[in-house]
Amino acid sequence: MPVAIIGLNHKTSPVTVREKLSFSMDDIEKEAPELLSKPYIDEVLILSTCNRTEVYFYSEFPQKARVVLEQYFSQRASVEQEKLASYLYFYQEFDAVEHLFRVASGLESMVLGEPQISGQVKDAFEKAIEVGTAKRVFVNLYRHTLQTVKVVRNETEISKNAVSIPFAAVELARKVFGKLDNKRALLVGAGEMCELAALHLKENGVSSIDVVNRTFEKAKNLAEKYNGKPYTFEKLYSVICNVDIVLSSTGSKEPVIVFKKMKDVVKRRAGGSLLIIDIAVPRDVEEDVGDLYNIYLFDIDDLEKVVEANKKKREKEAVVAGEIIRERVSDYLKWCRLQDLNPVIASLRAKAEEIRRAELEKSLKRLKEYPDEVKKELDRLSYSIVNKMLHQPITEFKKVAREERLESKMLHFFKSLFNID
Repeated sequence: MPVAIIGLNHKTSPVTVREKLSFSMDDIEKEAPELLSKPYIDEVLILSTCNRTEVYFYSEFPQKARVVLEQYFSQRASVEQEKLASYLYFYQEFDAVEHLFRVASGLESMVLGEPQISGQVKDAFEKAIEVGTAKRVFVNLYRHTLQTVKVVRNETEISKNAVSIPFAAVELARKVFGKLDNKRALLVGAGEMCELAALHLKENGVSSIDVVNRTFEKAKNLAEKYNGKPYTFEKLYSVICNVDIVLSSTGSKEPVIVFKKMKDVVKRRAGGSLLIIDIAVPRDVEEDVGDLYNIYLFDIDDLEKVVEANKKKREKEAVVAGEIIRERVSDYLKWCRLQDLNPVIASLRAKAEEIRRAELEKSLKRLKEYPDEVKKELDRLSYSIVNKMLHQPITEFKKVAREERLESKMLHFFKSLFNID
């Protein structure tokens, strides 16, 4: 199966190189057909994310195609080909398919097991199909890739343990409250960490997410995305009275949530637990706040312990996922070999049937006086003999294909033996 890949990622190259080879979807729509028109390339797919650019291709001459693509990368990035080659990796056949399955399953991501990459791989395949650069081989490879991702997700927990601070914060909230449906959250701050936390909170069922920020416009922009309300810092403690979860991440050098004022908040609250997650450094919440009744306070050190424990869990799951992927690659390559064999078998059966019918017709012409029952029995008998004669060689040939012992010379011999084109 002459499928191969050439590319670079966050492990092999700096961002200064990766950004020169980054493709937008518009770029892919234009440049993928151009790649397909180059010599030795029969099908092509471009996967480009912030951490990787990879070109998957189908070629009967993968090493020659590799040279063509290295030249293309060099020209596109305006980097000397010899220098660029030191950042590139190249895989073919089993290794190429295994790499694809690992990428799509999140095993090659900067954040091990992150689920977004499977959607990016899916988009890359669909774009290649749309622009006509993914044909029979890659359409089938797409199907096997999606099936592999599904098996890895169902049979491992590679994506189920939080390995980012915002995601870990949401995991803690779920441990405190169970389901987060109909819970109200407040973000203190409107930076990147708060935005990521807001996304995870919403995905886990939080009904509304209010935002307090020193710049009201930023609070408004973030709150509007998540069915919440924006507030200035003057309203901070009155808003805390009406929420279940507070996540704070500001750049303040002094605490913004203090013990004295939180004592009053506890008295004014209608009851129920209040979870406060402080992911700021320096801390946004005075430590004594965690001593107040019905308040659960966690800081970034608590979250980092969760993240570190979960990373170890993911690493264990990654080993299991890797074994699943190797089995899936083996199954895919067996399937491919059988697909190569099927047309030959079909041709053999068609030729045998053609010979059988021709010889039967000759016999029937000499048996005109015999009843139709005899003629039907001759038809059945000849059909049965041909099928039984073909059964063993076809069965053995399929076995050879499944056991990865089907070489082109053997296929050529089989065609010659039965005089098949």
